[in-house]
Amino acid sequence: MKRKIFLGLVLYFLSLGLFTWYFVSSKAKPPVFNGQTSIVISSPSPIPAQITIPSEKILSNGDYHIFQTFNNCGPAALSMALRFYGIAVSQQELGNSLRPYQIASGDNDDKSVTLEELSEKSKEYGFIPLHRPMGNSDIVKKFIANNMPVVARTLTKPNEDIGHYRVIKGYDEVRGIFIQDDSLQNKNLEFSYDEFNILWKRFNYEYLVLVPKDKNQTANAILGEGLDPKIAWQSAVKNSEGELLANPNDIYARFNLSVALYNVGSYQRSVQEFEKVENLLPFRTLWYQIEPIQAYFELGNYDRVFQITDRILNNYNRAFSELYILRGKSHFQSFIS
Repeated sequence: MKRKIFLGLVLYFLSLGLFTWYFVSSKAKPPVFNGQTSIVISSPSPIPAQITIPSEKILSNGDYHIFQTFNNCGPAALSMALRFYGIAVSQQELGNSLRPYQIASGDNDDKSVTLEELSEKSKEYGFIPLHRPMGNSDIVKKFIANNMPVVARTLTKPNEDIGHYRVIKGYDEVRGIFIQDDSLQNKNLEFSYDEFNILWKRFNYEYLVLVPKDKNQTANAILGEGLDPKIAWQSAVKNSEGELLANPNDIYARFNLSVALYNVGSYQRSVQEFEKVENLLPFRTLWYQIEPIQAYFELGNYDRVFQITDRILNNYNRAFSELYILRGKSHFQSFIS
């Protein structure tokens, strides 16, 4: 009898150990930087990006514009970007993979995907994705001049808090405009640089470029030191801090600062900045950028994780899959601690 009890205890603790190892090892690693960069440019002499860009250019590879299905602007934008390179993948196929909970009436559907999710998905089609903050007209023009469209995350309209994806495929420097295809608002739309920046600002000017392998060195040269994600996000921190010096009441600059601080591993500062504007932000803000919640998780403040995610899930976004994963990890960490 004692032998059976002993063996039972051994099996119990062995199972518990395996269970703990599985969840801890599968936990997504946060962006913690140690001063070293994992970015390696393959050639010591990269091909320089086209320095003298034309005054105007519109990328054309057939009519690859599509209109999105409900809440499917992310997969639709990725589908358009892939189609530019001759890869025909429907938004339905991409949507079923990236946001499988799709309900046309809304509420209980997965409403959005992140640029990072689109970035990871593009690797399945042989691309080297570059997802960075701090996009600007100079960077966009250089990529387009080198035949690479740019996917940007923006607002749908300046006076709304609904996020949206746009594919920038052209520019006209004389007129100071971008030309973009939009899965919701139609194709060949023109925005002045200033108009586009108003839509782009609330997302730290984040963008995604699908880089074919034969253009990798060119893309690296376009970004320069911004190729390193740490440096790119540090630039976003400095940009938001500068905007706040000019206008301390800019709630969107402060939220951008919170997001950027999370991405450089400054979790405590991230939540401090978030708490200054938490009650002032439009209610959909955290539908698209959950970095402040992730910062609470990294700090071990699981009560705040549950409090904020409860509020989101109970206010028209019940199928937000990333929040359930974060809540599950928080429950587990609370249990083992």
